[in-house]
Amino acid sequence: MAVTNFGAVKAGLLASLRAGSGESRGTTQAPDNSKNVFSYFRPPFEFTDGIGGAAAATTGAVGVLLTGDGQAFTATVIGDASASAPYISAHARGLVIALDASDTNDGCTIDLGYGLSGAEIANARGAYVVGTDDAFYLRVRLDIGDVSDTARCVVGFVKGGFVDTGLHTAYTDYAVLNVNAGDIIIETRLNSGTASTTDTTQNVADYATTGDVYDLEVRVSSSGIVNFLINGAEPTVDVTSFTFDSGDTVNAIFSVALAGAGAGDPTVVLHEWESGFISSRGLDTIFDTSSGV
Repeated sequence: MAVTNFGAVKAGLLASLRAGSGESRGTTQAPDNSKNVFSYFRPPFEFTDGIGGAAAATTGAVGVLLTGDGQAFTATVIGDASASAPYISAHARGLVIALDASDTNDGCTIDLGYGLSGAEIANARGAYVVGTDDAFYLRVRLDIGDVSDTARCVVGFVKGGFVDTGLHTAYTDYAVLNVNAGDIIIETRLNSGTASTTDTTQNVADYATTGDVYDLEVRVSSSGIVNFLINGAEPTVDVTSFTFDSGDTVNAIFSVALAGAGAGDPTVVLHEWESGFISSRGLDTIFDTSSGV
């Protein structure tokens, strides 16, 4: 695949966002910016139950996260949660998710409405219909204070109603990049079949310097073929054959969970969330020739 300078790609996206949904970008058709989301997770944050109260921290509770840069996310408690976690707050580098180290699989899923129910799932800004929508993507920039404490740090797309546990492995279909104890793993599943895991042989290190920050990105072509990117390039060991079924509605998610009871808080910091239709990013030559994305 050919790789362009990532800064140029982001500049194109930001220019498109500033210009609004009607800009043609010099092409024969205006790009679809209707689902563009770009957040630096700027403070101040407002994390509530969506109706004016404090966000609950019990398993399955859905909170609404508003960021200082004008974006809205849902944050759902997953796994074995306690009344004190997860706790979302401002950090010098973005947004930090603190987890309760006393509980197995304590964690949190952040999405664009998928944690809600019914029609809200299909109409969320992170929802896409394979075979109907143009190619789409999710990119999350993050760092992890202690990778040994993470069993799941997931970026990608899932299908199906929100599962009780919130763990990505319980979905019928998914295509994600998962940081498990520092290893970056490609994980896929189709139609409730056998899950597949592929070690990319690439790793996330404990955060110590500004260089210990990682971009995890998953792209889906209009025909459902999935492309995985780590720091703007295909993984050392890649999966190029996974395809969502036409007609599937999939949603963009980020999810994090502890390695187990007694694990420490990994201190996951989100720097950026970027998602939408690939056509709306402006010039972009990051393509997998086998998938078109």
